[in-house]
Amino acid sequence: MDKSLRVWVESEAGRCVYCGFCEPVCPTLYPGGHRGYGPRGRVNIALNLVEGGKPTEEVLKSIYSCLLCGACNLVCPAKIDIVSVIRVFRALMWRTKTY
Repeated sequence: MDKSLRVWVESEAGRCVYCGFCEPVCPTLYPGGHRGYGPRGRVNIALNLVEGGKPTEEVLKSIYSCLLCGACNLVCPAKIDIVSVIRVFRALMWRTKTY
């Protein structure tokens, strides 16, 4: 993965304290079936994968089901740019063909 983008994703996603404030506003969490389909889950997935984890088909579904609507960004008390984390992480996955 591109080192500077990977470091940015680690830094931004690493600020998440998993408070869950983002979950009630996410339109894909409940239809998705588990927390991996919400912002908190996606941030955790992105952090795990940039640190060397291996993506599964379910992980990819979670990452690509995000609508990038930004509702989570508005309520995040840590002011994490969750949408950009997901967008940059998707780009990193495509660059390294880990999709």
